[in-house]
Amino acid sequence: MTFTPEQDQYLKLAQTRAYYQGMRDGVTNYAYWRDGVQYVGTSGRTLKEALADIDLLEKNLLARYQPILEIKC
Repeated sequence: MTFTPEQDQYLKLAQTRAYYQGMRDGVTNYAYWRDGVQYVGTSGRTLKEALADIDLLEKNLLARYQPILEIKC
């Protein structure tokens, strides 16, 4: 199947959003509670810090799709 460049960009955008949502879901599902705070991994990182880092990574990557995001259908 062949896509137009616009369709290809939308597909990549959707895949990128799904990827980062999957990262958030995975990190959240494996977070654990200790002393009233949720942590992830073994380094003492909080869930809130980890989710903020994922949001920043996604924001930086989505910046390249900004022209597509501005198109109104």
